[in-house]
Amino acid sequence: MFNQFHSLLEIGTERSEWSISVRVQALWKSINRTTNEFRGYNMVLTDVQGCRIHAFIMDKVSDKFESLIEEGDVYHISNFKVKKYEGKEQNRVVRNEKHIFFDYQTKLKKMTEELFTIPPYAFDFFPLQEMEKIFNDNYFLVDVIGKLEQSALSTYVSKEDSKKTNVKFKIFDGSAQMNVTFFNLFGESFEKALKAMAEAEVVIVIACAKVNKYEGELYLTNYPATRFYLNPKHYSLIEFENSITRKKAEEQLLSKMFTIAEIKNLTDTHIQKDVRCSVKVKKVEEQYNWYENCCPGCGEEVNKVEGRFRCTTECKRNIPWPDKRFRLTTVCSDASGILAIIFPDDEIQRIIGKEVFDIENDESQVGADGSTFPPLLKQFEKRDYIVTITISALNINKTCKVYKAKKLDNPEENLGENEPAELKSAETVDHTMETVSETVAEPRTSSPPTEKSSNRPRGIKNKIPVKCGILAETPNTKMKKS
Repeated sequence: MFNQFHSLLEIGTERSEWSISVRVQALWKSINRTTNEFRGYNMVLTDVQGCRIHAFIMDKVSDKFESLIEEGDVYHISNFKVKKYEGKEQNRVVRNEKHIFFDYQTKLKKMTEELFTIPPYAFDFFPLQEMEKIFNDNYFLVDVIGKLEQSALSTYVSKEDSKKTNVKFKIFDGSAQMNVTFFNLFGESFEKALKAMAEAEVVIVIACAKVNKYEGELYLTNYPATRFYLNPKHYSLIEFENSITRKKAEEQLLSKMFTIAEIKNLTDTHIQKDVRCSVKVKKVEEQYNWYENCCPGCGEEVNKVEGRFRCTTECKRNIPWPDKRFRLTTVCSDASGILAIIFPDDEIQRIIGKEVFDIENDESQVGADGSTFPPLLKQFEKRDYIVTITISALNINKTCKVYKAKKLDNPEENLGENEPAELKSAETVDHTMETVSETVAEPRTSSPPTEKSSNRPRGIKNKIPVKCGILAETPNTKMKKS
């Protein structure tokens, strides 16, 4: 019984004898903006796995289906064409390389008793931080989730035409804020739904929003395909609230400036957490290699196996030309102690303005035989930095006393009132470097210079059957031409 339907993942262009069981998550008309001519109906279809696909019913066959399809219902659809996008289409509603076309042979039947539960909606969320890229690409409409900032909500009605209205507000996803403008009937339905909400805090999911820009500022707005959901009963809401809680905890943790002594005594609650400390770089270790050879595919460090570089972790292949990244081992200190910290590639590049390859091919830095430690990297010594460190499990259980930095900041810009009391009052204390039980890096002499190298859409996880929250009250939820 379950095998009589195909998954949206498996349908293809090779034939049209497909049979699917799907929910119509969204339904809207296709209207030519220039001529105002009706072209057909668009749909977003969702199957039991939470997979989504765009479907189109052209105007020539729309009479056959328009009285049968209603948004939110489940249907058995068979005998349809599947086509691939050509790559030039803009404002796609789903990140799927295929879409469905109804024709005269297509059959559709409403399923009153579902063999299995299909979720009322599925989402593919984009972080608000990615909106600039989405705007520039202009390929996709986006699904977003965020807390609605009602204090910033405003309504505008045109003096010339009372039917022209808009509602403006802001949303926040924990990392970025975004302006939203809903126009006309869609904005009015949103305002009506918001007033009916009993909860003080509202999380909004906007599906198929259009990213626009006005006077240089990005904002989200409604398209015919757009739908909104306020505090929906959906697992994504729980995940979102948890992420907000985590981010607040992380921000609170980063607001404190730790001493080295405090970092050494952190507990397992800090594993994979970022902490900041104000340190002076006492020494840049020269006996360790100042760069590492990396796999261009997975980014993991590679070593020579039988004379050839080989990725033994993920790629399991030989690497003719490995990438190279800075890995600078430093001895840092504050008034409370000494800490061995590895400075990261991206921050070193940002500070010195050079890549490993630039230095490696500069004889004034590495000498004619490439064995000299670059003087440019010694500039980190005797300098003060605010270092953001990611605490590992090895650091907590004391099996590794070498810490990895994530970010380097100038203390004058970031220290402020967070400076540890010990640094304000204590005199500079000279400490002896602690013994590090693990090898920090392979000795430079064992890694000779090498030549220069070259350097599925997100899965939809909405599989939990839930009841629909508040759905946008749009006029196109049922097929009707007039």
